[in-house]
Order: sequence, then C-alpha cells, then structure tokens
Amino acid sequence: MGVLNTALSITCAVVLALGLSDLAQRRVASGIWLLLGVLGIRWVLATLIARWSVHAGATLRARWRATLVLHFTVPQPERERSRGDLGLAIEQASDRPTLNLLETSAVVAPAGLAVLFWAGGWLASLITVVLLVAAVPLYRRAGKRSEASALEYQRRRALLEGRQLELLHHTTELRALGAVEYGADEIAAISDSEHAIAMRAIRVALESSLVTEFLSGVSIGLVAMVVGFALLGGRITLEHALVAVLVTSEIFTHVRRYGVEFHRREDSERSLVLLDRGASASDVTSTELLVATDLVTTAQSRPVSVTLTPGQTLLVTGPSGSGKTTLLDTLIGWRDPQTGAVVRANVRTGHVSVESALLSGTLRDNLTLGQAIPDGDVTACLSSLGLLGPRFEDLDTALLADGRGISTGEKVRVVLARALLAHPDLLVIDDVAGVLDEDGRRLVRTVLKAPRSFGVIEATVDTPLFTDVTYRIELSP
Repeated sequence: MGVLNTALSITCAVVLALGLSDLAQRRVASGIWLLLGVLGIRWVLATLIARWSVHAGATLRARWRATLVLHFTVPQPERERSRGDLGLAIEQASDRPTLNLLETSAVVAPAGLAVLFWAGGWLASLITVVLLVAAVPLYRRAGKRSEASALEYQRRRALLEGRQLELLHHTTELRALGAVEYGADEIAAISDSEHAIAMRAIRVALESSLVTEFLSGVSIGLVAMVVGFALLGGRITLEHALVAVLVTSEIFTHVRRYGVEFHRREDSERSLVLLDRGASASDVTSTELLVATDLVTTAQSRPVSVTLTPGQTLLVTGPSGSGKTTLLDTLIGWRDPQTGAVVRANVRTGHVSVESALLSGTLRDNLTLGQAIPDGDVTACLSSLGLLGPRFEDLDTALLADGRGISTGEKVRVVLARALLAHPDLLVIDDVAGVLDEDGRRLVRTVLKAPRSFGVIEATVDTPLFTDVTYRIELSP
C-alpha cells in the first residue's frame, strides 16, 4: 500500500505538470481532462487508504481488547495501580498499520529522484539529496527530545491516576481527620506538573514539525529557482520545470509526513511492548509449568535456575526480607527479572498469601467466582480446611471488603479453598503457615498431600506446609 501510494503520487505530480503546461499553452481541453484525472486518482487513492486504515486499526483494536483481561492478572506497584494506560495503548497500537504505510511511502519516495534528475537536471537532484540527508540528524534530535518528554508525561500521569485512587480509597479516614484539603492540594500539585510537562511535550512536537516544514520549503524553493533559471535560459521546457518542482514537493511530502509522525511511532512502539508483555505466548513444553534460567531478581543477586513440572513442589526459604515474595512474583510473571529469564506455560495459577484479597459479596461468590460449582463441593472443600460453623455452612453469608469479620487464618484458608476449587495447574503459597495455628497447618497439609496433578511453589520463613519437596531454594538475608 505504501509503494502504491508513493508511485501514484509521483505519477499524479507528473500528470499534473503536463496538465498545467497544456493550460499554459492554451490547450484547454486536454489540460482540464488531465487535471480532472489527477483529482480523480487522488480521491480514489485517499479513500482507499482511509478505508484500509480504519479496517486495519479496528482489527488490531479487537485483537488487543480480546487479550486485555490478561494484563489485570499482573498486580501494579503502589501508586501505579491505574490501568488507564491499557486503553490508550490499544488506541496507539492500532495506529501501527497507518504508520507502516507512511514509513514505506517515505522509504520509496527517494525513487522519485530519478524523475527529478530527468526533468530538472543534476543540480536540482543534488539540492534535494543534500537537504534530505541534512534532515536525518535534525529528525533524530527532535525525536529524542520528544521521546523524553513523552516518557516523563506518562510517568507523571500514572502517578496522578494512582494517587487519585489511593486518596479515594482513604477518603473516609481523611474526612474523619479533617484532612480532605490535603488530598485535594496534592492532586492539584501533581496535576499542575502534569500540565507543565504536557506543554513542554507539545513545544518539542512543534519544533520537530517546523524542522520538516522548513527543509521542505527550502528544497522546493531552491529547486524552483534552479529550474526557473534553466527555463529562462531555454535549457529545459516548461513541462520539465513543472515536473521537477511538483515531484520535489511529492518527495518531501512523504518524508515530511513520516517525520512529523515520530511521536506517534514512538508511542505505538511503547504500546506494542506493553500489550505484548501481558499477552505473549509461552514456549515451554506441555510437561513444564515454568523454566527459570539464571534468574536474578531485584531483591537477591544469586542466580536461580529451576524447572517445575506438574506434581512437583518448589520450596523457597529464608529469613524475612531475603526476597522470597519477590522471587515468587518473578517466577509467576508479576515482576520483571533483573537478569536471566523465566518462561511460563499459559496455565491457571492459584495464589495464596496473607495479602490476598476477598471481595465484597457472598461467601459463594468469593469461592466460585461465577463458576457453576455444586454447593456440596464448595462446603466439602471448606470443611476439609477446618472452616466449619454457621458462618461457613451458609454460602450466602455476606463477606465484607478484604474479609473483615473473619480472622487472618480463616481468610487465608478461604483464599486457599477458592484456589483449589478453580482446579489450578500451579498453586503458589506465599508464607501463610505463620498465621495458621497447629490444627490449621495440619488440615492444610492433609489436603495438599492428597494426590494432585498441579505444581506447587511455597515460600516460608521456617514452617513449611510441605515436607516432601522436589526442589529447595534457600535465600540469605
């Protein structure tokens, strides 16, 4: 499509020059027909490209929206929990087909130099080549500044959105303390800084646009001057002079369009990286849950290599602060590794920790998560974990947000029951043995010792739930 766009544009420039020449020489009929032909071809081409761009963009948006839910399985750091960037990323990524068309058009456009050399001579061609080459470092400089401004703007916007969510979450406490203005003032300060960064990014964008416009204008002007003197000297014809000027304009039009879209190109590239991060397919074998190779996390520098298959258990031990949770989060893809790599199968993963959240709703809603699981299976799972009594026998019992109203040990067992009822391929248990009493630990061990087909990763300080483990990793403080 890009090659067709450039080829037809240069052809239209040549035909337009012939039509104008005919009008200048009083061949009105042929001149008008040529001009109408150019208008018709350009209209058809513009319509075709517009419809193709809309269709290609819609196809990509549908594709990325279908995988959007995968991104919400990755917890965000504090103050970066807003995922409004995903919607923006989808829109920016959907621009990729149009940007690829512009890139191809710009790459093919210098082929018009052959036409320019034929029509305007070597001097006009040399001027155009020199200015095209001179534009490259200027584009790069403007582009780097624009990229830095865009990254700073996105970082500040993420901070603003995350801080707004955090303050809204604590509105009750702030109001009780009479500190609502504190939150409003902080949001206003972050918002003002975001606006300042946005204005700086706009200024940089305008500067890069001015670069392309200036070079384009200078090139067309110099070529027009050269062919004008040649025309006055009788060395070229009017048709050749018009072809030279109009083809030069077309060459720089495609290059200019590509140059001024630098910001959209960078945004699209970052968006594709973000979307691919959550939707990438794994390449482990069907018998492997995950493969870690020389993995180093942000919390520990000793490399870890392990391959976990269904039915196996990985135990991670170490004192508090040694990086157990960070290692677990990195293994299951919730954090990026410092170095090394982790390849995971696309499997259902249950995660149980003291920080695991319950939802406001009934006990049944929290355990089944909308799946059609018989009530008998649900109550049997609860009973096996020692969750008995009126609160757990009635599945319509309402739970408060974050499980308020039940103990921490009971909350952990409810989360474990939810994970088991989902029939996970991988179960991750992050240091929960310490919040269970001896009876609770015994019941959980009994349940997890039953024949199982899923793999387990457990992190603990000193009281593991599993005694028979396949791999053991000891972290030092």
